[in-house]
Amino acid sequence: MRLLIFLTLFFWQFSSHAQFKESDFHCRRDSIISNTSFGSVYITKDHDCPLYDWFCPNTKDWINERKIIDNFPELANAFSPKIFHGNIPRYWNSLYEYKGNYYVYGPSDWMSNRPEFISDSFLIEIASDFTYFPIKRQALVSPHELHLSLDLYGEEALLRIRMLRFPAGAALWEYSIKNESWYELKVSSEFVRAYDLINNDCVNQKCFQEFQFDQTDLSRLKFMD
Repeated sequence: MRLLIFLTLFFWQFSSHAQFKESDFHCRRDSIISNTSFGSVYITKDHDCPLYDWFCPNTKDWINERKIIDNFPELANAFSPKIFHGNIPRYWNSLYEYKGNYYVYGPSDWMSNRPEFISDSFLIEIASDFTYFPIKRQALVSPHELHLSLDLYGEEALLRIRMLRFPAGAALWEYSIKNESWYELKVSSEFVRAYDLINNDCVNQKCFQEFQFDQTDLSRLKFMD
């Protein structure tokens, strides 16, 4: 009897997830990459989709809604920087490559969306469980290249930000710490809506796994002079 009840509930839950309507999804699905019984991974070319607002939320609203200054008074002036950074924007999110094109990404778990803001004293990851890293030193090497020395979880790391002509509005962030180095492709907040969105959309729940993008082809990047 217990087995019968379990199977009934299981198949009821499975069928309820399978009965999607197009309107259930958060953005217009212009091209579907994959479908599951829980949702789909799709590309939207609708750059007015409300999800774009999540990529780089208004910093003042974020501070006020979460009472950041009450708990972290050292960040009181973080979003009113005064140090000159040449042509380097301060607000960024991740940019990804897939089949030769570049996209912003709507993760299944929006806790994974972590835009970053460069203040005068901190590199701030803006999220519900946000964190920030003290900037020890900074050097504007050129109007298009910025070096930051960071306290990254107790270890000193060098972050080299190099602006790109292609893809537009993007930069290559290159980290080095001791004998380890890695890079991330970023897009400035002003250009987030210039890119199509790949959304991992399971509607009313988190998907089982995030979408895997291609490795960034560094040979395609064109740096600012």
